[in-house]
Amino acid sequence: MEKQPIAKQRTFDAVFDIVLKHPFIFVALFCLLLIPMGFAQVNHVDSDGILAEAVIFVIAAAVLFLLGRPSKSLKVNIYLAAMSAAVIIVYSLLVDDNHNNALMMFVPALIIIIQLAVVMYFEKSLSVDRAVFLMIIIGVVLRYCYCLKYSSTEMQHDIGSFSGQHGHLSYINYWYENGLSLPDFDITTRWQFYHPPLHHMLMALGMDIFTFLGLDERWAQEAIQILPMIYSALSMVVCCRIFKLVKLDGAGLVAAMAVPCFYRTFIIFGGAYNNDMLCTLFMLLAMLWTVKWYYRQTVLYILPIALCVGLGMMTKLSAWMVAPAIALVFVWVFIKNIRKPLRYIGQYAAFGGVCAPLGLWWGIRNAIEQGISITFVPDVKMTRMSVEQIPAMQRLFDFDLSQFNYPFAAFTMYGAPYDEYNPIIALFKTSLFDEYYKEGDGFGVETALVVFAAVLAFIGFIGLIYFICKKSNGVDLPIKLFFALIFVTILVSYILFCFQFPYVCTENIRYCIPVIPILAMGMGFLLNAVIGKLKKAGESK
Repeated sequence: MEKQPIAKQRTFDAVFDIVLKHPFIFVALFCLLLIPMGFAQVNHVDSDGILAEAVIFVIAAAVLFLLGRPSKSLKVNIYLAAMSAAVIIVYSLLVDDNHNNALMMFVPALIIIIQLAVVMYFEKSLSVDRAVFLMIIIGVVLRYCYCLKYSSTEMQHDIGSFSGQHGHLSYINYWYENGLSLPDFDITTRWQFYHPPLHHMLMALGMDIFTFLGLDERWAQEAIQILPMIYSALSMVVCCRIFKLVKLDGAGLVAAMAVPCFYRTFIIFGGAYNNDMLCTLFMLLAMLWTVKWYYRQTVLYILPIALCVGLGMMTKLSAWMVAPAIALVFVWVFIKNIRKPLRYIGQYAAFGGVCAPLGLWWGIRNAIEQGISITFVPDVKMTRMSVEQIPAMQRLFDFDLSQFNYPFAAFTMYGAPYDEYNPIIALFKTSLFDEYYKEGDGFGVETALVVFAAVLAFIGFIGLIYFICKKSNGVDLPIKLFFALIFVTILVSYILFCFQFPYVCTENIRYCIPVIPILAMGMGFLLNAVIGKLKKAGESK
């Protein structure tokens, strides 16, 4: 029998296959390749830079569409290349004219990827994985455009200045100037210096690298914004891996991934100089590796959990909040395998031997040398932001819709009609706008977005309950309880924190970021369930 010739795989498909197998590497490299295009600061983008980027994008589009051949039709590939080149050139000229440089990459990239997705859809080559990856690409570009638009002093938290003695920028500058020399002064006398140092050390290392490559120090201070952007971009990939491990697929996976890709929390904190995004990345990685270890219980799988929790706590102590859920999985597996305990005792000992020193050395060092509590958090007595006088029951259970009339986190010191007091409503507001505010009335669009965020959160919460209770979704009960306990631990810790430090600024989504992908996962499962029931109803007619 004559052998049939094997069809040659298109270059486009081969590249996609490689990228989908190694998404972490691709996303990190893509982020790094964006650095020279403005060095994370819009003021560094001039006419020559815009022209250079336009040329790069045109060449990339031509190579992708003509040589990669996403379509089987040569005419379609030529159209894609020509249209993409035209879009890039036109927008480059417009941006150069109006100086709105943040649009320089995002709008052309969005248009090109939408065109590509449409072609792939009609070619029947747009799989769920490919759709998700195109969303991730848009998410990376969106994050970088945000970094271009906002500098080290805009849309930031507790930031201080590089030349000062307080705040995250000063803390970064300390490590930049002193290398790995630990502080020889009382860290409680400098605001934000109590934080574990990993994030700030990495940011300082970034400054070292950029200045070594010839950047002016001021440029380097802006360029290191690329690091939290990379953390946020990698979080998209981690979320995708988690969702797929719990067998979320189809439309539910696409809908769930839209949250870490495009939800404003991940965009805003992808450009933040504080340690929240790196801490979130480590917490998400700890979730990922815990699920992987549950299904393959070896030392090589438990050590990454230890590294993620330890490094997370070395970034920000609140990374401990994944620990109770991890302990639940460990105990469950141990009881299930009680007849062969030594194997698991050894693994748990290895976990503790890696996690504890990484996560606790900073706190123990400060406790020994300076007598500071390991869990020390300063109370700076911000009386102008205090909501201590509002009764606890009102703060917890007052969901009067009038609070949505002002869609931003309400600070009377900035002209708001009241001080934000409900921690849950504050989560919805800050998840979209952080602590941004604007004066005036008529916040129709902003209010609608906050209400939409609240509705999505409610749907995600119902979906999470559905995910936990549904017996036939192929996910073991310990894993369901694992995510539920993380959600509860973070949310309860946040509410207690809001009462321990009763200030408006305490009520912020940055203390709860990991609950967002968990709710997104619940939303995805609920969507798939609804679609499944609609299909069955249609088939029965």
